[in-house]
Amino acid sequence: MKSKLLKKTIVPSLFGILSIGISACASTNLPPPPCPQIKILGAASKLTRFKPGPGRDIIDQMHTETIVGFASGCEYNTDETGVGDVTILVVPEISSVRGPANEGDTANFEYFLIVTDSQKNVLEKDNFPVAIPYAQNLTQVNWRALKPNTIRIPLKAGQTGQDFQVVIGLQLNREELDYQQNQH
Repeated sequence: MKSKLLKKTIVPSLFGILSIGISACASTNLPPPPCPQIKILGAASKLTRFKPGPGRDIIDQMHTETIVGFASGCEYNTDETGVGDVTILVVPEISSVRGPANEGDTANFEYFLIVTDSQKNVLEKDNFPVAIPYAQNLTQVNWRALKPNTIRIPLKAGQTGQDFQVVIGLQLNREELDYQQNQH
């Protein structure tokens, strides 16, 4: 039985700054293949959550979240034909502001990661729940996931990460989306 020789190529990005142990390695002088492009979805980059009821003034706001950035990197695991996979690591950073109507000490919401192909077809969507605690009388917290979200994309011969895109956004309901769109 013939075994395939797999090669691993790690493409570093901002993870070096985060000290999570990814380092570049290569057995040739060729540049590493590109990671998928990662974008923050404009329409879902901000979430304002209100207390239940009809009020939509600032005094009715429970919390507001904004995706302020992310760190990312990828790792290829392919054979000599390019067949294998690329694993993407993403760590979003989100700013959360406690609103006047938030009588608790936590902001609960979800963010998502969507993988699309080059024709913008959605291949995968994963939601990640977040509970950001507000310590004592802090009104703003910058939050970052403690470990990266991992997405594995199978590759056919000739494909690279450049053939895919990852989109980050906050999970909004219809009313929250309408509110955000009317704020611009």
